[in-house]
Amino acid sequence: MIKIQVTEKDKEFAKQQIEAFKKIKAGSWRYKNVEAWRGIVCEMLASKWFAEKFRIDKLAKGLDDSGIIDDCDMIINSKKVEIKSATKNYFKYLMPKIHDVRDQPKDIYIGVKYNETVEPNEIQILGSIKRSEILNFPVKQNKGAPYYEVPLAKLLPIRPSTFN
Repeated sequence: MIKIQVTEKDKEFAKQQIEAFKKIKAGSWRYKNVEAWRGIVCEMLASKWFAEKFRIDKLAKGLDDSGIIDDCDMIINSKKVEIKSATKNYFKYLMPKIHDVRDQPKDIYIGVKYNETVEPNEIQILGSIKRSEILNFPVKQNKGAPYYEVPLAKLLPIRPSTFN
């Protein structure tokens, strides 16, 4: 597991992205009573770490408030990568939406967890899983769209071969 400290600047950047996103149609219904900014922090810090370790074709940029849906979070070694975040330390699952996994497939999903129980807070890059494996997990639905329930314990460690 890779641990990266979160700064106040990281938090502020993420919160500003959420505020900008709420102003567009796609963001008007989301993020009620959810600390979604933590997912942005996870994405941005994980992306930066990957950029230092791998050949990056496309770097993550966080939320897009242009209204254009992006193809993926990152491209690493020509592989489409999606960063999925567990935004509380006690969360045990990634929950990629069925629609996104089936209709907007990425090659690799990276699991990152936000740990608010330490000071300074940190993110933990937990590992990866391929799309083909996600399709085998149970489908659940809580409040929003149905999703695959992927246990964090099923993620494989990040290795140079992850993106081959």
